[in-house]
Amino acid sequence: MRSIMQDSERSVSLITKSFTGIGSEFMSSGKVFAFMFLTGIALSTPAHADNLTEAMRSSTVPVVCLVSPSNIETGSGFLVADGKHVVTNRHVIACTGEGGKVGIMAAHGELMQAAVLWQSAAKDLAVLRVEKSPGGQAVAFAARSAMDERDKVIVAGYPGAALRSTRDFGRVSFSEGIISKFTELDSPEGTVRHIQITAPVNPGNSGGPLFNDMGQVVGINVQKALTAVLVVDPNAPQGIRQERVPLGEGVAWAILSDELLVELERLHLPYYVSRSKPNPIAAELGRQPVLFTLIGISMLLAITAIGLLANRRSRNVIKDAVTRGQSGLTKRVAAPAKARLKPVLRGMTGPYAGTAVPLDSEQIAIGRDASLCQLVLPADATDVGRRHCTVRWDKATRFFWLEDCWTTNGTFLDSGERIDSATPRQLKPGERFYLSKREYQFEVALETES
Repeated sequence: MRSIMQDSERSVSLITKSFTGIGSEFMSSGKVFAFMFLTGIALSTPAHADNLTEAMRSSTVPVVCLVSPSNIETGSGFLVADGKHVVTNRHVIACTGEGGKVGIMAAHGELMQAAVLWQSAAKDLAVLRVEKSPGGQAVAFAARSAMDERDKVIVAGYPGAALRSTRDFGRVSFSEGIISKFTELDSPEGTVRHIQITAPVNPGNSGGPLFNDMGQVVGINVQKALTAVLVVDPNAPQGIRQERVPLGEGVAWAILSDELLVELERLHLPYYVSRSKPNPIAAELGRQPVLFTLIGISMLLAITAIGLLANRRSRNVIKDAVTRGQSGLTKRVAAPAKARLKPVLRGMTGPYAGTAVPLDSEQIAIGRDASLCQLVLPADATDVGRRHCTVRWDKATRFFWLEDCWTTNGTFLDSGERIDSATPRQLKPGERFYLSKREYQFEVALETES
């Protein structure tokens, strides 16, 4: 087993070129139902898939470690916290121990120098910091409690073998597989938990995110099964050189997300994590919300049509209306579809300022304890309780509900009114609240889906 840090000579050459060039540039009811159902399947599913893919792509960045133009190592990373921090493998940025410099490529093509904020040889993890956001969005995580064997996973990153020209550098490659098993690796500092996966992982994928099919990071790609063999090469010293070849097919590893989350907590870097697995219907709804909406509307229209057609008077009214208005109907222009709104929780001040967290079917708990909350505030925010409050969206009433969890310092509305503990308080879209003091202020809102 070998680390997947190194790239091929061709990849190094292409990256060198990129490095030096950066910055230069209504019928019957049955027909209605069938039409809308099939249209929903044909149109909404790819659209959502495209949105999910784009979110994963924007969170993944190339990491470059440069000692000299002829000594470059590359890997992958992903954005966390405020979008100005990048997680990768420690071995990807190993050149900094020899005086090398590390950088990441922003979405617009600029190579931005980064500083090493934290690193661990035992966990083979590192957190980098850049002065300004490279333009992507920070990831959300899923903890071990939200995973099972045979779950689908997606590897994202920049494998060196995929670089055929300079145009390929900076383009994310994806591969898919499943979780084979959960395993551990002993180190001098303790046991490090890993995930064994079947998704293809190659040199250059090191440090990149391993996503589940909801777009949440479940691990950090780190190794594939490789072994070293000797091959005859007349151009090599003594005519022999060492080459790495796969030891097995469909065998690779990622560091479990929980190993990183505890370090982000120590670094006081905020993150969002899901600690429970959604039921199958909720999971499918999360993946294909437009499709489920169309199916629901289609079923409602079908039931309504059946009821109308069962009534003779209603049938006559409809027939007469169609006969009299046939010419007018053919000239009408369909009204544009209403934009779909999604409920979100916006950070207005504090660590989550500028961040919008989706509010789906489950409530979100906010506080300092990562084992009790999905939205975790820094450990030194002592004015905030371990589990301070919860926020949820009620789709039926289209209101948000805020509940204080018996905290000492309280949860307040924007007006300064303290809400009663354990008594849910109704909020309208656009209303704000804060935890203990206005330093930790949030807003509930409805945003137009892109």
